[in-house]
Amino acid sequence: MGKRILVTRPYKQSANLCNLIEGQGWQAIKFPVIEIRSKTLSAKECLFLQHIEQYQYVFFISVNAVKFAYEILNHDFECLKHVKCIAVGLATYSELVQYGITNILLPEAGFNSEGILAIPDLQDLDSQSCLIIRGVGGRKLLANTLRGRGALVDYMEVYTREPVSYPRESINLAFADGNLDVVVIYSVEALHNLVQLAVEVNKKNNLLLIPLLVISRRVYAAAKDIGFTKVVIANEATDAAMINALNNGENCGGSN
Repeated sequence: MGKRILVTRPYKQSANLCNLIEGQGWQAIKFPVIEIRSKTLSAKECLFLQHIEQYQYVFFISVNAVKFAYEILNHDFECLKHVKCIAVGLATYSELVQYGITNILLPEAGFNSEGILAIPDLQDLDSQSCLIIRGVGGRKLLANTLRGRGALVDYMEVYTREPVSYPRESINLAFADGNLDVVVIYSVEALHNLVQLAVEVNKKNNLLLIPLLVISRRVYAAAKDIGFTKVVIANEATDAAMINALNNGENCGGSN
């Protein structure tokens, strides 16, 4: 029997990965644990938006950051034509390219805040203005370090992550003994909500035994802290990288 893989991404973002999983002869079980919703901008954020072309650097922290910013800008990124854009990873980079952005900086390795901060262009930022586009909350490392290098940094938070609830019978079925081979997790928030759902039906111990496939060391560390013993980090957050990791039977089959 092929692998049974729990895909926890929001429905709108999981279709391609699920198709690729099923193309491998495996079973993709859609079980979103967070919902991504657009956020109304504050008065200050609206001001940042009105003058976005005046920033030297605009950072896109996720694919969702690109998608929601594009909607807010009335499906027109022309205002970013002369701004250097920074993508946190390859999926975010590809999304920007799809919308016509070509002046993009990408980390050479480590698709996270640390990787961004290693980009040569970002080492000396005296009086340079930066806008970080992201969801509500998140790490402060990027902004704090950029400010430490002399930059003027603003945030524009364009979406929220909301937990998804399920009937008890659906949760029980998902976490029944032997029902899953791998769980795919994309964020710490998603991980915490997944665990909370399992706790609600006394299935946390079952969940902790299932191998996890995650997209970053940050999510890996959170999973280990919770008590998961079999955690694998994909090389990138792209669907292709997730499939490559799932194809590595030795890793996703249970080694750390």
